[in-house]
Order: sequence, then structure tokens, then C-alpha cells
Amino acid sequence: MSTYNSIEKIISEEIMRTNEDNLIARKICASVCSGEIKKRGDSVVITGLSEPTVYDYTGSISYEDVNDASMILNIDQDKAFSFKIKDIEELRSSIGLRDSQARRASYNLKLEVDKYVLGLYKEAGYTYTNTEVTPANVLKVLAEIKQKLEEANVPDGRTFIVIPPFVKTKLMLAGIKFQINNGVNGTGTIGFTDELGYDVYVSNQLAKTTSEGKTLQQALAGSYSSIAYAEQVLETQILDKLENSFDKAVRGRLVFGAKVIKPNELVAAGLIDGANEL
Repeated sequence: MSTYNSIEKIISEEIMRTNEDNLIARKICASVCSGEIKKRGDSVVITGLSEPTVYDYTGSISYEDVNDASMILNIDQDKAFSFKIKDIEELRSSIGLRDSQARRASYNLKLEVDKYVLGLYKEAGYTYTNTEVTPANVLKVLAEIKQKLEEANVPDGRTFIVIPPFVKTKLMLAGIKFQINNGVNGTGTIGFTDELGYDVYVSNQLAKTTSEGKTLQQALAGSYSSIAYAEQVLETQILDKLENSFDKAVRGRLVFGAKVIKPNELVAAGLIDGANEL
């Protein structure tokens, strides 16, 4: 059983490492929470992100409660994976490989989390008008979205935007240069340009909607404290024998929660894939 326990621990670490390295939710959300997560249905307290009220001093001081209901994050999402294996040694030797089942399970969990978090666009305080994006207008579109964050008093260096892959293509065709070390280099990676003034992430997990027969992808821009997120790998288990089978099995669960806590610092933008001609 000690062999099983060590492999289960490695798979748990694989999930957390995949999430830490690749999960857009972990990159754009605040994760300053206190409280222990043991199961779905638990809640944690979002700390340090409430907005203090500034008021005229008249000789007396009152103190705000920062632990009100708006600062509670419910862990209400529960995702699992499970697959059969023939040989435990084969599983152990494959862990960490790019195409291993454990790595793919971790990656697919990441996609589900990102899809959920980016689906919170409906709670954004501002919605940018549905726009067809081309290389000729892509900077204008992204600059106008950035303007909404500036009008919410969010300074440069604290803002992000998650765009669909086709917008990345428009930027590249428009000649936008990303930093070499952090350049946009595929779905889920990060880039930054002086032209845009905020961090750029690319994801194919952005929500898709339809308007007047056209497909829109809901880009999301905001401050790094606009959404709170917390997660926990509850368990990874190796089952020595399945019922009515000689196979073994691996299963695992990830619980998480996310919440928009500063909607005025979040912008949703329905973007349409336009022509690539300059």
C-alpha cells in the first residue's frame, strides 16, 4: 500500500503543478483566502480584498466589517476523473510524461476550471458592444476595453485581458510585438505589450454565444482582484481491484469555487472573428 500512497501523492502534486503552471484562473484571480477545504460545500473567507470606504472625519470613527457575506467564497464545484490501468508499475513509470493519463487528467481538469471561471463574464460590471475584430481595428477594440478599466481607477500593471486565439492572430498580423520571454505562444500562455498596457492571456475556453447569426467569444478583462478563486485536490486513489474485473483503476477529485467580487473592475466583450486582411 505504501507504493500506492506514494503514487497517489505524485498524481495529486501533478494536478496542482499543472494548475499552477497553466491554469488561467490561477493567473487572473485573487487567491487570498482563509479556511480549510475538505469537501464540496465548504466555504472560505476572502481576505484583504474588500474596498474600504473613505468618509469625512467629524470626530468619530466607525469600523467596517470585512467578513460580510460578500467576502465568502463557496466551494461549490466538484470535478472528477477515473480510468482503468493494467499494471501499477506502468502507471508509476508514466507519471510526468507529456502524454500520460495522469498528465492528461490534470490538463482536462484545468480546462474545466478555466471554462467555469471565464464563464463568469455575465457578472462583469461593464459589457463592451459586440464587435467584429480585424487586424485594422484590433488595437482600437482592446484599447477601448482597457479604457473601461482605467475609468474604474484600475492602474496599469494590475490589469489583464483573456482573448480568444483569433484575436491573438489579429494582433500578430497587425505587427504587435510581444515580449520575447513571455510572448503569447499558444493557448493559455501570457504576453504583454506596451501598446496594450495590460497582460494578455489566450484561451479557447472563453464562453461562446450567438448574436444575429454570428458566433461571439466573450473576452474578459479586469483587475487582478476582481475575481476570487480557491481550489483543493480532495483525493487521488488507486483501486487495487475493480468489481467484476481484474483491472486496477485511478480516480481523483478537485473541488473549487470562484466569485466576482469587484464587478466594476471587470469588462466582458463579445468579439467576432473578422477578416484577416489588413
